[in-house]
Amino acid sequence: MRSFFTEAVKTIKTSGTIRPSSKYLIQNCLDDLNFKNANLILEFGTGNGCITEQILNKMNENSILISFETNKVFYEYCKEKFKNTPQLIILNESAFHFPNKIANFSLLEPDLIISSLPLQLFEKTEVLSFIVNIHNSLRKNGTFVQYQYSLGVYKKLQYYFKKVTLRLTLLNLPPAFVFKCLK
Repeated sequence: MRSFFTEAVKTIKTSGTIRPSSKYLIQNCLDDLNFKNANLILEFGTGNGCITEQILNKMNENSILISFETNKVFYEYCKEKFKNTPQLIILNESAFHFPNKIANFSLLEPDLIISSLPLQLFEKTEVLSFIVNIHNSLRKNGTFVQYQYSLGVYKKLQYYFKKVTLRLTLLNLPPAFVFKCLK
């Protein structure tokens, strides 16, 4: 794979960043999540797999992780990187169509959904529909994690989820907000 920076800049409208997530951002996204009891985990935006790798390290042996990545270069890179990981299914598909895709696998409701999609770059109606689909798809007491570089979706998340916690990760370029949303 060419450098993350080169690929991210080339596709900034869908990647939303120019650098991989820092270990501090990954930690803020994944700590306090109930991986032990999670059967189905969805990841939106595989990127270079830095968050994917940490999710795989935390999941129980019976869990399934389905990760969505539209960027063909990142998708191919991660397919090769994780080729010996049977618990992981990587799809070169838009996460906006995730309800239909998980229905194809006849899987249960997701316990955890972790997203790095740059929601501020999409149409407002598309983002609203996406958030509603996430809320409706999650298992009761499931958690949706979204990180962003702005507070743009905060009020929408507060409207749909019973509890939304907000953290700021300063040790990331750029600094990022992490929203943890409980259904």
